[in-house]
Amino acid sequence: MKETEALGVRCHEATADLTDPDGTRGFCDDVIKEFGRVDILVNNAGAELEIRPVADSDPDLWWRTVEINVRGPYLVTRFLLEGIPEGGKIINVTSGMGRRAGIDNSAYHISKAAMYMFTGALANELWQRKIDVNNLVPGPVATGMLNRDAVTGEKSEPQEVLEKFAANPPERFPPWERLKHPDEVGELALHMATQPIGGPNGQDFSLARRPL
Repeated sequence: MKETEALGVRCHEATADLTDPDGTRGFCDDVIKEFGRVDILVNNAGAELEIRPVADSDPDLWWRTVEINVRGPYLVTRFLLEGIPEGGKIINVTSGMGRRAGIDNSAYHISKAAMYMFTGALANELWQRKIDVNNLVPGPVATGMLNRDAVTGEKSEPQEVLEKFAANPPERFPPWERLKHPDEVGELALHMATQPIGGPNGQDFSLARRPL
């Protein structure tokens, strides 16, 4: 937050459980009160709390994954919609894993599949308000679980993770895939956010190097 403010940009920082309607509404109300409007909304939820097969899964962790990844973006969008003006952009960070069933990690696959449908529904509902809603598919990025040590839980810097997977991507990705720096995702989000009114709507913008 201090780094952002040092650039002369106003910043509002808060912590909220985005699966809780009351807490989320309070957070969204504070944002609108602080800034008056929301021109760009990026929904970037990506919890993977239960990665075991369904038969071995913990029902609470499985459902919590879906709650964070789907209910969170829904609630934030729901409570900010009135504050998004004409020309506003909603960017939902999705995943190629939402396009295929895969094995294990079913909660994450299902949650990301739901986000594709959420994006499409919003795009159909909001085009008359000239608000564009699109998916951002980053593919593997040097963040999240990929930069966390399995034993100590300590996070590595993105560059360290990129060097670790320089020759080959993580095991669950094909060999022609490439691990991206988080800044690349930010650059794509900025590109999406600066499209003119009447630009792409309900579409996928992807950094993945494989068919989705």
